Amino acid sequence: MGNLKEIGSKEELEEAIHGVTPIVVVHFSESQCEASRQIDQVFSQLATDFPHALFLRVDFEGKHEISEAYKVSKVPYFLFYKDGKIVETLRDANPSSLANKIASLAGPTNLAGPAAPASLGMAAGATVIEKVQEMSKEPGSSSDHQNPTPGLSSDLAGRVKQLIDSHRIFLFMEGSPDLPKCQSSKTVIDVLHKEGVAFGSFDVVADNKIREAVKLYSNWPA
Repeated sequence: MGNLKEIGSKEELEEAIHGVTPIVVVHFSESQCEASRQIDQVFSQLATDFPHALFLRVDFEGKHEISEAYKVSKVPYFLFYKDGKIVETLRDANPSSLANKIASLAGPTNLAGPAAPASLGMAAGATVIEKVQEMSKEPGSSSDHQNPTPGLSSDLAGRVKQLIDSHRIFLFMEGSPDLPKCQSSKTVIDVLHKEGVAFGSFDVVADNKIREAVKLYSNWPA
């Protein structure tokens, strides 16, 4: 799970923030809060993707001393520290904004190889956005895509490949370009429109077989 620690007291939190690790991200969560539970999955994966940063999780419930000291009144809430000094805060975070802020603070060189796509796929983080921008400026075709993963039927693999090859840039998303149904889809759509990129899209919510097939075809878990 990477460099992720559960914090139980104000003293423990302060010691960790001012410890040897220069980059520290603190997540104030609450087990009874649905929003906290959802984004906590991304937070845990980011701890794996950025091993040189320290990720601290504080259960907001019952931690009155901590909440008062750090002025936390609502979760999810994030604090970002560099060399023991607070540099940014984030309230009501969505996965995209959280991943982008951590990437900008910890730096892309800290990405831990194969683990990185898991959180960035869920969050549509900085690396994904940069890749879209890069692809929009380069010639090429999606037909050079890797071979389907074993276990995927040839019929589904063929349908996925046909969709991908229909446009130089093809987006599997939740919803439509005019009405994206999740923040990750909206983030990528905004980048594509900003870059003036022509693209095709497919609503994976409408066809769960394609949704699952894309994960296998691309070896992309989210």
